[in-house]
Amino acid sequence: MNPHLWSIASLQQQLTRRQCSATEIVTWFLQRIHTYNPALGAYLCIAADQALAEAQALDERLAQGLPVGPLAGVPLAVKDLLDTADLPTTYGGRQHTSQQPTADATAVQRLRAAGAILLGKTNLHEYAYGTTNENPHYGPARNPWNRTKITGGSSGGSGAALAAGLALAALGTDTGGSIRIPAALCGHVGFKPSYGLVSKAGVFPLAPTLDHVGPMTQTVADAAALMAVLAGPDPRDPDAVSLPALRWQRAVPAHPVRVGVPRSFFFDKCHSGVLQTVQTALHKLQDNGFALVEVDVPLIHEVPEAQAWVIASEALAVHEPLLKRSPELYGADVRQRLTAGYEIRGHQYVLATQFRRRFRAALTELFTNLDVLVTPTTPLTATDIGQQKAHIRAQEVYVRAHLTRYTNPWNLSGLPAVSLPCGLAPDGLPVGLQWIGPPFADDTLLAIAQKAEAVLGWQPVAPEYR
Repeated sequence: MNPHLWSIASLQQQLTRRQCSATEIVTWFLQRIHTYNPALGAYLCIAADQALAEAQALDERLAQGLPVGPLAGVPLAVKDLLDTADLPTTYGGRQHTSQQPTADATAVQRLRAAGAILLGKTNLHEYAYGTTNENPHYGPARNPWNRTKITGGSSGGSGAALAAGLALAALGTDTGGSIRIPAALCGHVGFKPSYGLVSKAGVFPLAPTLDHVGPMTQTVADAAALMAVLAGPDPRDPDAVSLPALRWQRAVPAHPVRVGVPRSFFFDKCHSGVLQTVQTALHKLQDNGFALVEVDVPLIHEVPEAQAWVIASEALAVHEPLLKRSPELYGADVRQRLTAGYEIRGHQYVLATQFRRRFRAALTELFTNLDVLVTPTTPLTATDIGQQKAHIRAQEVYVRAHLTRYTNPWNLSGLPAVSLPCGLAPDGLPVGLQWIGPPFADDTLLAIAQKAEAVLGWQPVAPEYR
């Protein structure tokens, strides 16, 4: 029995056929966490007693033939940016070390109501404001493919948990790439839904108009299974949208999938190892019926500046009271990033907001002739913990800023985006392939991604942990 290598569908089949119990599954994962977490720093808090009690209650329901939820027994990790009523929630910050929320975040509440079992809270970059998951208060999360390397952030603890088989599914948040970057660097699936499709209620904000909540899983089908529960309006979140029900297990369009491959920007400033792996994957997809079309993504070169103005302004607005009162409680990198927000002027934020509207409209037009766009997820594979700079084609780049180059346009636009593993770079580390769809075509995007996943093939758990 190796439940950490199962899909959600396989796990539930085992449970309903009584071939194993929920208690056995949870015990399996808790033992793996006990063995591997000390070296990885994936979890900050482990809910062993509670998880076992929930598993035993589920086993009793199954024994009595009572109905169970669509995610019954799924061992779940939750980024410690989301509130949990029965577990401490630190937000990755020193200021909230002993905080105990009074209610679950809506996303946590929905997954629990569907039967998922919370194993614990996962490590993150302090207040989600960073891309490496080097947390000065709780230690770094370490990449299961090479423990001297970063996981990416800010949802890096969830990424490490999945890549080491310490959870079957996880929740992350994404403001500039914080779900997709760990997915790419740790070799699993990470999905950022359309803005507003999943409630942000009970999630500590970084930049409210850029923040997204989404699933991190070992397969695309598992991400779709979580989205079927997560998506939907929420009176607690004024940004949550109400849409007709999406078909999370829908079929791929009958015609060849039209895939836009950007001519510039997304393949610029890209490490040769990543570029080589992505190009190999694209050739494989083309050989298997995907129709690749070169395109120009409109206005893309203006995105980094607009994104920077929005995130810096909104993050400072969130943190300014505490930053003024106790600046020493912040780690140096996050404190520096927050104080940089004072350099952004009001008219720049307004200009960024106006640009965002134009960018969204231009993307809507682009998708009239495409089903999806595809890009590398990150320009780099996982760098060393503590490494600040990298060289790409003789050009020096700052790791933390450069990791979001290909992901943050889809936070600014609010479009859905998913990262799939597409192979290993020559350095032996995972590479992610990012797929982007039109707004609120999330179900179609995941269907296409699942087809691509079948073509590319991947073992989602790092070799040492299989």
